[in-house]
Order: sequence, then C-alpha cells, then structure tokens
Amino acid sequence: MKILDSGTKSDIRALFSFDATDTEQEFLLKFNLWGRHFFPKFYKFKDADFHKDIDKYNYRVYRGEDLKYFIDIVFRGGAKTTRTKLFIAFCISNDSDHSRKFFKILTKDIANGKQVVTDIYNLLLSINSYYPEIFKKTDEKKEERMDSFTTFTGIKMRAGTVGTDQRGQIQEDARPDFIWFDDFETRKTLRSAIETKTIFDNMEEAKTGLSRDGGCIYTCNYFSERGNVHKLVLKKNNPKTKVLIVPIKFEGKPMWDYYNMDIINALEKDADDFSGEYMCLKPTTLILTKEGWEEISSLKVGDKVITHLNRERKILQVFERNDNELLDITVNGEIVTITKNHPVLTIRENIKDWIPAGELTTDDLIYVIPLGKLIV
Repeated sequence: MKILDSGTKSDIRALFSFDATDTEQEFLLKFNLWGRHFFPKFYKFKDADFHKDIDKYNYRVYRGEDLKYFIDIVFRGGAKTTRTKLFIAFCISNDSDHSRKFFKILTKDIANGKQVVTDIYNLLLSINSYYPEIFKKTDEKKEERMDSFTTFTGIKMRAGTVGTDQRGQIQEDARPDFIWFDDFETRKTLRSAIETKTIFDNMEEAKTGLSRDGGCIYTCNYFSERGNVHKLVLKKNNPKTKVLIVPIKFEGKPMWDYYNMDIINALEKDADDFSGEYMCLKPTTLILTKEGWEEISSLKVGDKVITHLNRERKILQVFERNDNELLDITVNGEIVTITKNHPVLTIRENIKDWIPAGELTTDDLIYVIPLGKLIV
C-alpha cells in the first residue's frame, strides 16, 4: 500500500506487472489491487463470491493451461461484463510477456461489440500516463463506438458479430487467441430455430479459427432448452470447460449485497422477463424420470430427468422461484404451472414452433407427455 500511496509511476507499474512465473493467487491479487487503484468507481460494493470465481476462470482461460472455455452465466446486472472488460484491460496493460496478442469480442448486435471495444480502449487511455507505450500519442477520450484498436505493443482487439460466417476469419494474418462471446442470445433470436442454429454454427466456426493455445469466454444470462446457452452447458463434460451459473437470489437471499430484496422485488415487478435466465417450475410440478414422475422439489443436482426429446439428462442447477413468476395453464383438464418464458412446443397456424408460455392463447395446440402433468 505504501507504493500505491507514495510510489512513482514506475514503482506502481512494477507492482502490477506479471508474467508466466506469477502464480494464480499472485495474479488475482494484482488484478484486484489494480482495479481498485485505477477504477474505484467499479468497486463501490463488496465483491460477491461469484466475482472471485469470474476472475479465477477468466485468468485460467487466459493462461490456457488447464481451462480453454469458460461459460459465465450470471444474472443481468451481476457485473460480469464490467469485470471482464477490466480483466482484459489489466492483461493488455500488465502482461510483460504479451502472451495474448489478439482479443476478439463477438456479439449478436455489432453495436454492443463496438461498445465493448470502445470501453476497453477508454480504460487503457485513462491510465496512459502510467503505460505510455500502449498508445504513444495522447488522444482525447473516444465516446463513439469503435470496432477495433491496436496498441503500440502489438496487441489487437476487434469486434465482430455471431450473425456473420466466421470461416473467412481463419485466413487472417493472425488468428485470435482470446475470444469473448457476449450477448449472443436473446428472446428474439430464440424465436427462430434457423437463427439460433446459425449463431451456434458461427460460434463453433470462430472457435476453430482460434490459435492453437487460444481460449473462449462466454458471458450470458438467458436460459432456454432450445437455445445455445443450453447447448454450451450440455457440452461441459469437456475437461477444459467450466460453467458458472449464478441467479440474482437463491433460497430467498440475494447473491450479491448490491441488491437487497426490495430492489429484487422491484425488478421482478418491472422487468418484461425477469425469470428468463432461471429455472421455472413449482415444487409440486411433476417431472419425468426413469423411475416415473417425481415432484421437482424432490430432485437435486446430479439427478437425471427425461427431456421432451426422450433423452436422459443430469440436473445441472436448482433455483428457487416465486409464485408471481408463474402461470397456471389448463390442458385436457389438468392444470400445469409454468413460468412465462418457459418454451412450449406448439402448433400455431399449422406451424410447429417453441412459444413462450406467456404468449400462448386458447387457440394454440400444444404437445404433452401422456400420463402426467408436464408440458413439453
């Protein structure tokens, strides 16, 4: 702390510098000190435990030794995007080995990707007096959205879109060695099976365009069984993949002190789809297993259930729900309770599609599993 209070700029830089000899613990300590020293506005509230996990797994993907893919599914407003921006800015500024030379951010909306690039550029520019070699000339802070920049140390960052075929990127003069997929799935994309598949194919293609030791981070917060986030979670059996799933509350308590229950209740009241990123059934709802129908409240992580495709899958996470997030739907005389965003396989105007439960009408026909109460 004495160095931070009274040291020279060179002393402070030396304090935060890291290379391949630094341990994970040393790196994380330096990153958190650096962030709080230069950007205290992002640390007004005490970190939650999941923030430490985000930092840890971002670091392990950056190192690329035991982790290649990190699927970061934290509730909207959980600071996962800000945390990742700070992480990349820290690495560009302080990695004396320059072990990652090409960062790529891919989003559904290119404007979001450009904003991320601009934000990281501005973070770096704001500390340029400490790191003059990053940008040799002093520019004014750029507020417009930019799609790329290159530092004088040779580090590139570029924005792109998951809606664009990525095969041509493999032919570039340099392959990205760190890809960040952010905001790649929304309720709108999930309405189209074709668009959902195209996005997944493009993300997979982008992965093949990584350098040999490259890695990917996925930041997302929207769950649907027909969506790409769900596909990524199901592929977590890869030993070099880590999945982190964090709801805004669990067992009636906020997962981060930044949110109290009054704030969370207000979000539930005002949000169009508060429950989009969480699980969705009442404790008494019946779920099909190999042993028969079981109440969802009796199931736990690791238990296996039968999906609408007649596949047996393990439960990956269990979340608590509130009654005001749920709908009661009557099907063939049976009442089924489900959240507004839960996809229901439906025939509407002779077209089979997945429709959010909150958008169903009495004119729709839906598929059901016989001898039980579960809409599929």
